[in-house]
Amino acid sequence: MKNFPSIKLVFLLSILCSSRCFDLLDDDSIRLTHQFDDDFDIWRKSFQNFGDPFSEGGGSDIGLVWPFSNEHHEPFSRETPELEYESNPQDSIGQQPGSPVVGLERDREPLEPDVEVLPTKYGNPEENKRHPVGGTYKPSASDPSTLFQHHFNTLFNAPESNFFSGAFPGFGFFDLNVNKPWWKGENVCVEREEQEEEPDGDDNHEIAVDGSNFHSFGVVNLNFESCAEKQNKHVCTSFKNHNGRKRTVKVTRQCCHGYARPRNGPSNAHCEKFDLYPIAETIERLGAKEFITTLKKGGLESLLNGDVTVFAVLDGAYTKFAEQMWENNLVAFDVAGRTRRQVDISGMTARDLILAHAVNGSYHIEDVSNEQLLKTELPNTNIRINIFPRGPSERNAEHPYRYTANCAPLVKLNREAEKGIVHVADRVLLPVRNSIMQIIRARDDMTVLRTILEGTGLDKTLEEAGDDKHYTFFAPNDDAFLKLDTDIRRKLKAGNGCATNILKNHILDITFCSLAALNGVKTSTYNLLSEKLEFERVSIGKSEVEDMSAEKKLQRIKINGIATIQETDLMGTNGVIHVIDTVLSTNSGMPVSNTLSSRNLTIFKQLIDDAGLEDEFDSMSNKTFFIPSDKAFEQSELGQYWIQQLKEYPGSLRDNARLKEFLKYHVGEPLTKTSDLQENMIKTATGEELRVNLYTTNPVFSNILNRATVNCARLMHFDDEACGSVVHEIDKVLEAPKSNVYDALKANPDYSMFVTLIHKGNLTGLLSTINETTIFVPKNDVFLEVKEWYDGILHNDEEADNVIRSHIVPSVICCAGIVQSDWPFIRTTETINQQRLKLNRNRRPQVQNAGVTKCDIVAKNGIIHEINDVISTEKRRPVEPQGFPSFTRPLTFWFK
Repeated sequence: MKNFPSIKLVFLLSILCSSRCFDLLDDDSIRLTHQFDDDFDIWRKSFQNFGDPFSEGGGSDIGLVWPFSNEHHEPFSRETPELEYESNPQDSIGQQPGSPVVGLERDREPLEPDVEVLPTKYGNPEENKRHPVGGTYKPSASDPSTLFQHHFNTLFNAPESNFFSGAFPGFGFFDLNVNKPWWKGENVCVEREEQEEEPDGDDNHEIAVDGSNFHSFGVVNLNFESCAEKQNKHVCTSFKNHNGRKRTVKVTRQCCHGYARPRNGPSNAHCEKFDLYPIAETIERLGAKEFITTLKKGGLESLLNGDVTVFAVLDGAYTKFAEQMWENNLVAFDVAGRTRRQVDISGMTARDLILAHAVNGSYHIEDVSNEQLLKTELPNTNIRINIFPRGPSERNAEHPYRYTANCAPLVKLNREAEKGIVHVADRVLLPVRNSIMQIIRARDDMTVLRTILEGTGLDKTLEEAGDDKHYTFFAPNDDAFLKLDTDIRRKLKAGNGCATNILKNHILDITFCSLAALNGVKTSTYNLLSEKLEFERVSIGKSEVEDMSAEKKLQRIKINGIATIQETDLMGTNGVIHVIDTVLSTNSGMPVSNTLSSRNLTIFKQLIDDAGLEDEFDSMSNKTFFIPSDKAFEQSELGQYWIQQLKEYPGSLRDNARLKEFLKYHVGEPLTKTSDLQENMIKTATGEELRVNLYTTNPVFSNILNRATVNCARLMHFDDEACGSVVHEIDKVLEAPKSNVYDALKANPDYSMFVTLIHKGNLTGLLSTINETTIFVPKNDVFLEVKEWYDGILHNDEEADNVIRSHIVPSVICCAGIVQSDWPFIRTTETINQQRLKLNRNRRPQVQNAGVTKCDIVAKNGIIHEINDVISTEKRRPVEPQGFPSFTRPLTFWFK
């Protein structure tokens, strides 16, 4: 053992751990931990679902994105029990023994020393007394987080022992006290909150843990603990349930007032003392002297005597704003020695402006949640705080998030003074008293938008007040609406079509400040239609009349690469407005006539217009439009007829009953996208039905259906959204069938010899009553080529029956569903007499030994294919082939 010091060390540790480590395995408590993912999409979803990424324990990232559900599962670990302390009277004033301490990160930059300062809890400063924590640390016997540290300190640092230095020559050990967490060090203050609930008398108990409910039955004795640590704060919340008696203890540790951790120091840097100054001097040191000058001239020095949070404004931004107000005769300011009493038309004075930047109480930025409203000293006004993630190039920035106050970026945060906190904004925070809708009504360049909002009823939404009301409206000005087609603009102003959807495409249910759009990357979020909007900063040239001393480039934000934001961050009481120069189009907001034009389905659209049905079609909702392409019209006898009518007799199409029925037969209900298509009948606007069939073109994955037909017309382009509807483009003109398959056969003289065999086999009733079928029909000239054989089976009823049944399949097989199938993936189908027919496609579709010469003659209960040969069959039932499945096999539909 002397020669193996490593083995001795492991052996010793095993002995030390043997009596204590196994206590961990008996501990039935659990620690819940949280992490915040600052990816922008997760950020948006967390706020969408009312999560707060800056609350204790982290935020919710729950979100649902079809077709997957991103469920948030929180990891479990062993519980850390409460810590026990022996209080040192010199260091631990007012500390309660046995108090666990915890805390969240603080983001703060001091004035003189390069350290960060830790805040009190926002909201109720008088109750947030901090107590220094020091003294001798005494770990609990069941504390797994400190067990090894306690023993190592005893053995490694005992002055009377040289055990390790003697037994392990050449090995040195460091003092673990140096590396203990900062929140266990000196100059750390603790806040402790307790809540206790008595048993409700029910044997079934419910325990809330960070918003989650855990149900238990019978006797309950469970402990849960959630801890979160950030740079400057550590918070642990423990939940205990003992036979229904619930107790919640929340303990927060942070540097005491006047102490902070070095901003650029090591991760375990402890709290260090720094100098505090009066809040007025603090503001001046931060570069906001003009702000303080105005404050003093307004007689507001007493405002700074209490516990207050001030959002100061940098001198450059404040002076520029003051001069603009002076020049526009709006506000009473005294700038650069000029004195003159002026009051703006709304009655706002410079004194009011200062009050709008002050909040009663100390609010550190990390203790304020996203969208939280802070009530200012100016009556009936608030400051809205918003939090945004940083871009990939800013990961190493001073603060992990970016903060705004009324959408003004906060450039300096959490500057503690002797009394109060200072945050510095890069522009003046104007008092916010009007809602989004009131701002729109007051502008003379948004008359069209105002009309549409009032016509759709969305004006009421944008007037809603309340702490939980926060919208972002990308508001098109009048020039933006002038860019639209005249007809579309008319429909929007009338509130017809999908004016509501078009406007919802411009609205977010979060506050999205211009700061959220980052340089060099695309930022995205989702609107009220759950459609993505992408934002990108671009540089545009300045005009000669603009600032000639500045660079000839101006940064603007583009949305979806289409609209440019002309004015940013117009704050309302319920959100923010950005003025844009182009209406953001959305397929789901445009009328179906516009969709037809964009897809170049010109013939069908012209028929709608000439029939006088445009408004009727545009007002339809919950519909599925199956629209033939222009090529389909040209290749169809019926389509050519309507093309001729358009060219030669357009006036006769107005209110034409036959045309109206033809057009409405292409409109199914309800709205059905390809992902929801099934093999069934779809009711049309005429009351007639369309037959939907699904097929696979994949020879290997035969259960994947990726081709669809309606009355055997193939869907060529699909799922184009329109106002309350969906458009599928098809390759054939649809015509409602007038008869069943038997009557259709009997009506065609070229099929008379086949019909004779039907009569001979007594199959007339079957073909008249069967629900769905496919019949492969040889023409008369085919039978004439084998006249001797044909005459023979005419005198054999059984043979005639077998021949006809070999040409009938009890399912619908459109020509679009017959694809090439080579060995070993041979595709077959089964006839009603259980014969197997091989299906294939070369130049034309093939069935067994015959080629299909005319496809898809649609009847009410099936379809007819004309073939060039009699299908050769056997009387015996063939063995079930291996390989490609038949059409009767259940399949799963998927559109690629």
